[in-house]
Amino acid sequence: MYEIVNTSGQQKKFEKTWEYFCKKFNWVNDPYALNGIRYNLLLPGNNRIFRRRKVIGTIEFIPYDPANPPSTVEGRYKFSTHKEIQSHQQKVWEIDKLCIHETYQRKGNFESVLHILYDHAMTHYPKYYVALMEKRLYRMVKFYYGYGVEKKGEELLGPTSSLVPVIIDVEQITSRQEYLEKLIGKKREGKYYSLPL
Repeated sequence: MYEIVNTSGQQKKFEKTWEYFCKKFNWVNDPYALNGIRYNLLLPGNNRIFRRRKVIGTIEFIPYDPANPPSTVEGRYKFSTHKEIQSHQQKVWEIDKLCIHETYQRKGNFESVLHILYDHAMTHYPKYYVALMEKRLYRMVKFYYGYGVEKKGEELLGPTSSLVPVIIDVEQITSRQEYLEKLIGKKREGKYYSLPL
């Protein structure tokens, strides 16, 4: 389960969850992008009317701009040097602030992250995602999406973990319609969602 962050209350929950991770792992808390689209990952089964939804994770998508000084990816790895990114810059999004609270890891909640990626892809039609992913998270994404996820360059060592520069070819992944249906379990009017070319 997830929600798109639209209200100040949802934003406060997002910030509280993300900033907890920044403090715990000594991560840099990059600014919240004004043009970013944020999602709160919600605890499944916690959706009763009178009960607050518990936020267990976060993810932010930012339109990619290598000239953006606070870019969370370009400042640490030069994605702009890759031909595929140069050729499709207007259809590239950064993935940032992706986390799942450790209490809820390894309990099937990563599937909700896949639904969030899918929702964003179906709404905004990116060609590529670029990200600096924690090494374990990269392996999980690579496991689910396979050949559409490509490691670029060397790992960047941080204070508590290493980050992997990653380019995700969204169109390549969404072209595998039967696999997506199994992974996400969504159909529309008897057809699989796919991105326009």
